[in-house]
Amino acid sequence: MQDTHTNSLGWLLDQELGSVEGVRYAVLMSSDGLLKARTATIGQDDGEKFAALTAALRAAGKAWDEFTGGAGMRQLLIESVGCIGLTTTAAKNTMLSVCTTGPDADVGLISHHMVRLATRVGHELVTEERVPVAEGGSSA
Repeated sequence: MQDTHTNSLGWLLDQELGSVEGVRYAVLMSSDGLLKARTATIGQDDGEKFAALTAALRAAGKAWDEFTGGAGMRQLLIESVGCIGLTTTAAKNTMLSVCTTGPDADVGLISHHMVRLATRVGHELVTEERVPVAEGGSSA
């Protein structure tokens, strides 16, 4: 299994989000929850779990959007007692998700850095849509 921190995207996440005050960790994933990159502050296994959870939350957000008129979803925010989670589209079939260090983190600042990263290098972050083997996709 590929280490999703030592790749160039993991380094980029560390550089762009890992140093932002209030960011506990960040992951880059396909829209169906496959981890592509992570900051050094989250391990591989937890990064994969976080990516899967984020994909499930995004699916719920898309259902919410469709139910309320279907104009499109920009960002997902979930606030719990201990932290805040932010998810945004980074590129085609690709999402960027951040967990904050606490509930008082500057969500505006963190969101700004997320959007800046996606805008700056979004063309490099594109994930090709995976097609099931039964529909002619690769088994790899």
